[in-house]
Amino acid sequence: MYSVNYEMLIKKAPFAYALHRIVLDEQEKPCDYVFLEINEAFENMTGLKAENTVGKRVTTVLPGILSDQFDWIAFYGDIALNGGEKTFDQYSAPLNRWYRVMVHSPETGLFSTIFSDISSEKAKAEELERFFSVNLDLLCIADTDGNFLKVNEAWHEILGYSVEELAKNLIDVFRAGKINSEQEAALVAIEVTLGVKDNSCKHDMDSTCDANNVFHCNGCGVVVPQPTGSV
Repeated sequence: MYSVNYEMLIKKAPFAYALHRIVLDEQEKPCDYVFLEINEAFENMTGLKAENTVGKRVTTVLPGILSDQFDWIAFYGDIALNGGEKTFDQYSAPLNRWYRVMVHSPETGLFSTIFSDISSEKAKAEELERFFSVNLDLLCIADTDGNFLKVNEAWHEILGYSVEELAKNLIDVFRAGKINSEQEAALVAIEVTLGVKDNSCKHDMDSTCDANNVFHCNGCGVVVPQPTGSV
């Protein structure tokens, strides 16, 4: 078996890593934790340097953690004392960043974290949400089978579809009602976009796909799915 320097691998890893020891109060409840070791990616993703972090309590390094809405100490304390592992997304108010964290307890009283900065991912999701909320066109996110994943308020305000109705298949909703030739052309364009029909189908309406991956056809917008089947 090959000899591998795992310590060096973790030190140079692209993901942030840290090992901690939980601190208990007089009632044996988690009240703090101490940083035992961190890697370079941890420094880059948090802005906290090893010389100012390792060997110190989190309440000293990040005093604002005690006023954060998320109780990091209690959450990590539960893992450190009871074992197991969890993966979660959480915003850190003291660091003003979103993280995707995997926490694990190698032994009682200790816990390690591996995490990545997902602030950009969250910002894009919020931008898409704002785009949906303010747009007056009919917008939806659908999978490649034509099933609704998300719709904006315009569907209800303009067409009167209820949430229950929109939970059905996109094409079935349209086909269920009486549609004129213009609406039929729009439907065909949407079907082609979603891959329900191939692009040899003819339709007379102009359609475009903008920089936000939204397919527009005569006032109707459909977010084009990614290869996985959803956006």
